[in-house]
Amino acid sequence: MSEGENGVRRALAFSFIERWLGIVIALSSNVILARLLSPAQVGVFSVSLAVIGVAQVLRDFGVVSFLIQERELQEDTVRTAFGLSLLLGGTLFLLVAVSAPWVADFYKERLVRDTLLVCSLNFLLLPFATVTMALLRREMSFSALAVIGLVGAALGAVASIVMAWAGMGVMSLAVGSVVTNAANCVGAMIAHPASAKLRPNLKAWRRLLSFGAQSSVTGVVTSISMDVNDLAVGKLMGFEPVAIISKAQGLMQLFHRDVMTAIRNVAFPAYAKTVREDLDLEASYLVSVTHVTAVAWPFYGFVSLYALEVLRLLFGSQWDAAASLVPWYCLCGAVAATANLIGPLTLAAGRIDLLTKVELLWQPLRAVMIVLAALWFRSMLACAIALLLALLLQVPLLYAVKARYMQNNWRAWCLNLGHSVAAAAFSLVAPAGIAWHYGLDRSTPMPAAAFVAAVVLCMVTWILGLLIVRHPMTQDPVFKRLWGR
Repeated sequence: MSEGENGVRRALAFSFIERWLGIVIALSSNVILARLLSPAQVGVFSVSLAVIGVAQVLRDFGVVSFLIQERELQEDTVRTAFGLSLLLGGTLFLLVAVSAPWVADFYKERLVRDTLLVCSLNFLLLPFATVTMALLRREMSFSALAVIGLVGAALGAVASIVMAWAGMGVMSLAVGSVVTNAANCVGAMIAHPASAKLRPNLKAWRRLLSFGAQSSVTGVVTSISMDVNDLAVGKLMGFEPVAIISKAQGLMQLFHRDVMTAIRNVAFPAYAKTVREDLDLEASYLVSVTHVTAVAWPFYGFVSLYALEVLRLLFGSQWDAAASLVPWYCLCGAVAATANLIGPLTLAAGRIDLLTKVELLWQPLRAVMIVLAALWFRSMLACAIALLLALLLQVPLLYAVKARYMQNNWRAWCLNLGHSVAAAAFSLVAPAGIAWHYGLDRSTPMPAAAFVAAVVLCMVTWILGLLIVRHPMTQDPVFKRLWGR
């Protein structure tokens, strides 16, 4: 096993550790804060976050992605990235601070103004961490990033809980976000001392502006398209369907967002490193997409079979209505898994222009399809099917874009993903039998012992399935070590 492969595996391990421990910290603090704050106070903070939502998208301006994918990183480029981050952060701070009283008057709530003013401080802090964190990711220093992220999250959670306990209300959430970002800034400077000595300039502004403009346009369009879906469904069908769809999608997001975020965080700098070293990028991509589908498809299959049980376990019985939608959204996730990594791959190849065109085409198309489904059918199921159809259009589009800068090895792709299909099917035979015994359309969850047995059988038969079909994952040194043990 090469040193580079070892580095990627360590990076993935630390990325997953940060992601999941961060979720544990967030859930734990939310449980406590939910008992210290009223729904109205949490609502004020939610409105404040929604108001600065587009500003949050613009804040990064593609600086992180640019620094990671740049083949030869010059000092002036890094200093320009820092300068642009400071300029943009200061501008967004002023815009939010100036608009805060107007927003408070619109909602007739003074606390909205105070919350926005405190949250706007984040725009002044984040430029001092953005460039440094990008450099750490480029250098694959994910152990340092994990420590920084977890310490920041923990300090922010403690600050929010202490202030809420002291009766500071919604301001506790705003201050907690500032504490988190301040801790990230300090941690980043400690982990990468050279970045603390950076002096900003704007000498390379043209290149960063071109890249950042495309990245920001993509982010804004994506954010607006996703918000339009919820707004339209809420207007046409009511707030309850929005919440039910959200919970059904939430099970898909357990992998599509939470697991894939940890993977993408490593995949992008790893792909970029492969490009800089002139290694075989297609081979790296095939390995990653094969491993992702080997895990994603059994996950989505199992959750589809046990939607009611998983919903009850995570959210409670009040969300049983979402169970019938879960298989459709899991099918969406299974389709998306075949192309989830083309985005970071395209960025690493230096073709943000292609990625921007795809997103500008597909994101509005997806929003239109879902809105039309809600308008025409007034059905939650129709909205789920509309998303599936949109994804079935997106996947071939992404591979067509990939072919513009790197040839698709369809033979290896079909062979490897065929192994993933076989392993997934093998792992789901026993769980499907148990689910069939209790009724696939059951209205009450099966006994806990049966559900636990299904989980264990799925995991055991998944490993056996990988070995029986000789899935490429079984050749991974980590898998060999674990299986040997």
